[in-house]
Amino acid sequence: MTDSQIKYQRRIVCFLDVLGFGALLKEFEEDADLNNEVFSSENLISEKANDFINAFKSVVQLIPENYCRYYLFSDNICIAADMEEDKTIANEILFVVSNLFQKMASLGYFLRGGIDYGWMLDEEDIAVGLPLANAYLLESKSAIYPRVVISDTFRALLEDINADFDFQLKSDQELTYIDPFYNVIRAEDRRDFFETYKTKISEKLEIHKDKPPIEQKFIWLALSYNNFLDQFVENSGILIENEEVADDEIEYLRNLKIELP
Repeated sequence: MTDSQIKYQRRIVCFLDVLGFGALLKEFEEDADLNNEVFSSENLISEKANDFINAFKSVVQLIPENYCRYYLFSDNICIAADMEEDKTIANEILFVVSNLFQKMASLGYFLRGGIDYGWMLDEEDIAVGLPLANAYLLESKSAIYPRVVISDTFRALLEDINADFDFQLKSDQELTYIDPFYNVIRAEDRRDFFETYKTKISEKLEIHKDKPPIEQKFIWLALSYNNFLDQFVENSGILIENEEVADDEIEYLRNLKIELP
């Protein structure tokens, strides 16, 4: 054995995918006008594709480099987090993922993903291991809706370190997933937080109203948003520690529910 050989390390692994990206690829090509018989360098440019790439770049900047390594390919983000020196990172990664979800949503894109924990070959240019395969399967087979599902192994890790995640996680048909709206407790502007989600989810519902399979995914997200908002305003922002949410703000938020058919 030599020092250059890659060693297995325990990692939290998150696999994220942009929902509906396959349809976007066709839009990008059409936007670039690639089939135009009159060739022009301008025909090679898709403003929509550039907007997406710039959005992706801005989201990647939110990933903390001090304990995370990330890999990008197509519309996918793989994040490997090292928590061996600081166990609280296992809890913090829930907020990291929520931040990514929120940022992409604000730019008009919604994520779906999975998180697992286990042994990985995690180097600068390579990521190999069962946690990555499991996270991918959770994203592609289990998540279904715009949400990030966690494995039983990762949940057990959170429990082992006595992480405070009671309000960050939701359960649905034996699946556990991160509640993206809980991230409002760290929002600088709660009104903007809820307004943005309302606007972007409503836009997706309108765009996909004649496409039932896709529309159902955003109806699910809209219902989740409405339920969270109800709980937040009815409990006067009880999730916000060491701060009293003013009555006028609660009343304002009360009017930000998404109208569903």
